[in-house]
Amino acid sequence: MTAYFVLSTGRCGTQWLTETLQHWGEDFVVQHEPLHFGYRPDLNTVQNPLLANTEILEKHLTFIRQQLEGGKSYIETGFPCWRHLNWFRQQLDCPVRVIHIHRGPLDTVASLLKLNAFVPPFLPHLPIKNLYLPGAEQALLHKYKELWPLLNPAEKNLWYWAEVQWQALNYQQQWPKQDWLSLSFSQLFSEQSKQQLAAFLCCSAPEFWPVLDKVDQFGLGLVQTSAGYPHLSQLQEISALATQLGYQSPFANNS
Repeated sequence: MTAYFVLSTGRCGTQWLTETLQHWGEDFVVQHEPLHFGYRPDLNTVQNPLLANTEILEKHLTFIRQQLEGGKSYIETGFPCWRHLNWFRQQLDCPVRVIHIHRGPLDTVASLLKLNAFVPPFLPHLPIKNLYLPGAEQALLHKYKELWPLLNPAEKNLWYWAEVQWQALNYQQQWPKQDWLSLSFSQLFSEQSKQQLAAFLCCSAPEFWPVLDKVDQFGLGLVQTSAGYPHLSQLQEISALATQLGYQSPFANNS
């Protein structure tokens, strides 16, 4: 049996992927964001994955083990587990395989802003939807952490995108090649990706493969904040990372 985890920032087609894979056979247990923010990706880190919600995380680990012991492979889609993949790999007595789904930085930021990620709420007693907070652990932009309080929501989303992608590339260097699959959001709905996923999941892909327009569920939402990047536009780390993943620098059109 095998445990599969999707690594992404979110807003990368994982709900569609979940619904699709649930029809691919009875040998999988497929779950989309079973803990949601219970993973506490804002507080837990790769180096310290159990700083917050230890009991919830250990209970979830037990659930995964039960599925594997029952003869099912486990597939978890969504985004909040991205800082726990190494922990799962250490804790589970089975292959842990990763599907890294990435999307262009500007498209990701625009989509996350429509969900008000990092946007201060209208009512002051409501919490901010923090998907990430810079900590003391090793990170791509750690040396710039004093900038964080100055950033607008678009910049915080871009920072988050960069940290997730940077961590994904670090993981990839540690994982056996046969246990890692990288797909771009633009490829996800293609026949080629269907065959790649089937091979990676060691199953036969059904003939039917839903062809959907890549339109955000919240595509008509209003972005409540500016999408400028005044504090990040000089950070070469972000531009280099975008280029490495095959995207244009998010600052390419800055005047």
